[in-house]
Amino acid sequence: MIVSKPSGLRNAVRCALAASGTLAFLALAVSAAAAEPVGCSSLSPASQAGMQARDALPAVQNLCIRDVHEGRAAVLLPAADATSERWGFLDNQGQLVIKPAFELVGDYHSGVAAAMQQGKWGFIDQAGNWLIKPTFDSVQPFTESGLAVVVAGGKPQIIDRKGVQVGKALDALVDDASLSDGVPARLRLSFSSVLLSPDGVRHVATDKMEIVEPFGANDLFIAFDASKGYGIVDGNLTWRLQPQYASITLDPHNPFVALAKSAEGITLIRADGMQDEQKYLAVSEETGAFWLAKTADGIRLLDNAAAVIATFSDSDAANLRVAGDYVLNPAMKDGLALYAPGRKQPLMLPVGSEPWEQNTGDFLVTTKGEQKKVNAIVAPSGAMIGGMQNVGWLAQIANAEVINHRLWLRNEQGSVINIVDAAGKALLNQKNISALDGGRIEPLNVNSEAATALSPLALIRPGSEGNRSGAGFLRPDGSLQLDSKWQDIEPADSSSDIEQFIVKTADGTGVVDAQGKIIIPLTEDNISPFVQGYALDYLDGKLTALDHAGKHYDLPNVFELESLGNGWFRYRETAAEGAPWGIFDVISQKTIIPPSYQDVSSYADGVAAFQTTEGIWGVLGSNGQTVLGAKYAKAKRINTALWLLTQPALPEQPESGVLAEIVGNDAKARIEPTAGLSVTQFSDGRILASSAAGQSWLLDGKGNIELHEQQTRITALGDWVKLSRRPQEGYLSAQAEWQIQPVAETQGSAFEQGRALRSTSAGYELIDDKGVRVAAMPDGKWVMPPASAWSLSYDPQDNEPSTRYVDNTGKLVLTVQGHSSRMVNDHAVLTRTDGTKTWINGQGKPADSISYADLGLPVDGLAFAKTNGHYGFVDVQGNFAISPVFSAVSPFDSGVAVVSTPVMSMMIDRAGKPLARVDKECGTTVLYGAGSVRQWPLNMPDNCKS
Repeated sequence: MIVSKPSGLRNAVRCALAASGTLAFLALAVSAAAAEPVGCSSLSPASQAGMQARDALPAVQNLCIRDVHEGRAAVLLPAADATSERWGFLDNQGQLVIKPAFELVGDYHSGVAAAMQQGKWGFIDQAGNWLIKPTFDSVQPFTESGLAVVVAGGKPQIIDRKGVQVGKALDALVDDASLSDGVPARLRLSFSSVLLSPDGVRHVATDKMEIVEPFGANDLFIAFDASKGYGIVDGNLTWRLQPQYASITLDPHNPFVALAKSAEGITLIRADGMQDEQKYLAVSEETGAFWLAKTADGIRLLDNAAAVIATFSDSDAANLRVAGDYVLNPAMKDGLALYAPGRKQPLMLPVGSEPWEQNTGDFLVTTKGEQKKVNAIVAPSGAMIGGMQNVGWLAQIANAEVINHRLWLRNEQGSVINIVDAAGKALLNQKNISALDGGRIEPLNVNSEAATALSPLALIRPGSEGNRSGAGFLRPDGSLQLDSKWQDIEPADSSSDIEQFIVKTADGTGVVDAQGKIIIPLTEDNISPFVQGYALDYLDGKLTALDHAGKHYDLPNVFELESLGNGWFRYRETAAEGAPWGIFDVISQKTIIPPSYQDVSSYADGVAAFQTTEGIWGVLGSNGQTVLGAKYAKAKRINTALWLLTQPALPEQPESGVLAEIVGNDAKARIEPTAGLSVTQFSDGRILASSAAGQSWLLDGKGNIELHEQQTRITALGDWVKLSRRPQEGYLSAQAEWQIQPVAETQGSAFEQGRALRSTSAGYELIDDKGVRVAAMPDGKWVMPPASAWSLSYDPQDNEPSTRYVDNTGKLVLTVQGHSSRMVNDHAVLTRTDGTKTWINGQGKPADSISYADLGLPVDGLAFAKTNGHYGFVDVQGNFAISPVFSAVSPFDSGVAVVSTPVMSMMIDRAGKPLARVDKECGTTVLYGAGSVRQWPLNMPDNCKS
């Protein structure tokens, strides 16, 4: 038979219990052993320290018998069948009035306690009978108003003491609700996030899921579950990778791999949402294509698929070099190993090769020797020119530039030597180079979306020597298209998506397309490049406007002309500095506005913005009529239908306070003037507008509001939209109807003595039970602790720690130096600068003779106090009435308190007499009553009976 040996401390406490008196505890004051196992007491969570100090509660907690609430204390004991432990309740006489039958319990509130059986929650009365059967997933305590929040089927609801849902059903998006004590009862609601896909389908986040940011290219998102951690979800908000990590982050330089951290190490998550099986000690992004990951055996080079490309020792890894997306290993004896994106095996370069100092984008160029002659070019595809093979023309390279994903290589004179495409092909052969002798190759910046397989790569123009004839195009495959009659060629339009070119010949000037087909006959005297769809053209000494179809328009005889688009030209009549602009329509051949404006923007969709000589902006219509009067500091065109118009800022007004509005070409406001309004455009034309205060609107391209839900912030996640409804807070009547409606941008306290605190953007205020403002609070952050006569603030005064108190009329009644607790019955606990605590009264006068490491408020003439590392209870003079021998205590409630040592908990009365204790015997938890009479279990295990 094995019987556990009682410890010295445990034996000492038993002797004290047998003596049934206070004085017997004195012998224990010095016998607490630090090595005792912590079983019946512990420090309270650090996150609660501020609240405990504010409410003058102990910094420790009882575990085996919980604190007394409404004359009942929860106790954990063996179940009747002795197969497990269950919770029951003691009354304030130390009697087990509710036998241990519940898996979990809450404390009593308003005569009711929550209890769990078979995984479901219900409520019991003070006799332990089911008041409301256990059918709920989770519950909160009943409040003074007779209401409680419960969760059934994942949905929060509010019930009365009969278990019946009351009031209106909570919004379907509510994911959490909490009720406070006080009448009326404060109700706080938080809401599930919603993702709106590009096709308009709504996806509701569940299980307190919070979407963090997009990841990868397949509608994946990093998401967070408050109880489980970080994971990956798909567009349907289904967990692709279950939440399990402490964090998942993206490197700003490489978004293709996510780093997931846990206690076991770092895991790489690929762009498809799948995790690598390997755990690493540390991971760092080296390039946009490679990572270094440390294991116990060495350092691995990984690609963006988390595949291991190479393994290095710590010393070799320290010598690696990075150039762009490439990694170079100089430790090889017979050459330099080069790791290129997309390749599983390294390329080899001659010993002594070094990355070129010039920026070559996705290409890698290396040099060798003192003269740093180019010896290799590596393309994004991984193909290499040179390297271990000698390529003669590489040594001529003096300059390089990436244009339209191709590497342009020039010699010291600036002449093009060759062009290398992304596949690693050199486009110019010897024949083409000979044909280009004496000419210039001028690259084109072509819009990649507008480019075709036949779009020119460059223009061939005459050299500065003028010793060759002909001009034309260089094609993407390196072929040439030259016309000997063309004397010169240049882009016809600065817009990279209009592939037309001005060609000059001996007979005249005209325009051809990208294949050399004549669009405008080569008969004009001179054509300037097109701007906003029009060029200035000279023919027979006459200046006209020319459109892309070759049609001529007469122009007024003025000093300066500029195209605004769609037929409008702005003009100045004189060369005088600051001369105003007028507007002429070449299509109607009419003056729209005579010279009168400081500036005029482009003209499109029948409107243009104008700036008056006073510097303010308005919008004109097609006939010159004022569509929007000049009153704006800025007029920004959002798209073809909408304007963002910003009003002038007031003196010393921050940017976030400046009003702006969104207005259509029809002069109708889509969003009224709003402080700090900004816009973001999606690729599909939708517009997200956001204000400095957090309001959001989703508009279509015409400005129709698709989404503007009350108190909902809309944010862009790529082309997806995230809807985050702001938490809501108001106060409920006993019928669960709003007695005080939720007010935007406010938070409130629970009601105490008919008053509650409410914070607004303007500060704090006191309100009555109708929500009417009673008084404005002084500046600062205020709290209203439970059962406190006054509100308090810990804002420093004159840079010194201070506590201020305000009564329920809003009057500042007391300021004390240092931090003090809530004021109850003319007592508060003040923490001195040395950390010791004393009492102060309602006038702020401290009890100088009282000084303890921890101290509570008097309840029925007794307060907990801590000295020399142990807790006891002092009377109102500060003298110990119950000796300090405990590791944890509770305040008195219903004439009793709970106290604990590390291995047992007890209920004592005001005289210190033990009424009940929970101890361990033979590994079994045992409940004893007064006089050490065993109450539970009724029968001890066989190994304890002797």
